[in-house]
Amino acid sequence: MDNSTRARVLVEELGLTRTPVAIAFVDEPPAGVQATSETVPSACTFWRQAEGGLFYAAADRHLECGVGTMTMGFEVPEARMPEAMDLIGTMVGMGYLSMAETEHLPAVKKAHQGILYGPLATFPVEPDVALAIVSPGQGMVLAEASDSVTLRERPGLPTMGRPACAALAWSANEGDVTLSLGCIGARTYVEVPDDQAIVIVPGAALDGIAEKVGGMAKANRDLAAFHQARKAAFGGSGDGAAAASA
Repeated sequence: MDNSTRARVLVEELGLTRTPVAIAFVDEPPAGVQATSETVPSACTFWRQAEGGLFYAAADRHLECGVGTMTMGFEVPEARMPEAMDLIGTMVGMGYLSMAETEHLPAVKKAHQGILYGPLATFPVEPDVALAIVSPGQGMVLAEASDSVTLRERPGLPTMGRPACAALAWSANEGDVTLSLGCIGARTYVEVPDDQAIVIVPGAALDGIAEKVGGMAKANRDLAAFHQARKAAFGGSGDGAAAASA
């Protein structure tokens, strides 16, 4: 299945309002792809820009956020290390993060010199991961289509908080569909609304999800109608709690 089809199916079946983004960890840009010279405040800023077009960002374009530099699998140059530690120190000092947590910060393991970003629909290579910004309902259907929430002995959908880029690294390394609840940094730079979250899909899982998501979306619509009819049969109007307390 090509990336155009994958993107179309996800957008149509889930009703996405934001363009799914693809990411590939590469050593150089493909022929004809421009390398950005822009300086941005965070690695995740590129996720937002990728909705608008294809570009390559070398390792040195990711240095303004020490955390993002590390999670994206790049080394922080010695000269930039104090700045990176200052950022971490700020988060620790605010009580947002503990220093002990930084030991568990995942980093992309695949060797690469830069990152290719762009809309999934027009991405010219197989992505390592794809990102979808979703409502809880959309995220549930996507997780169901990936078999991530299949009932089993242990839950199968990794869910991560801060930083959001850690969820991307986890998905790339482990091959898991991963839910990021969206750290405040990503909500600022990627402009993720408070009522939405980020689902990261490994590239290898895209075809399977695209093949199943339509059937799962239909099942959810059918079940919604079933439950609405059942609720009506019981005389439910949605304000039972208010009526009971009156």
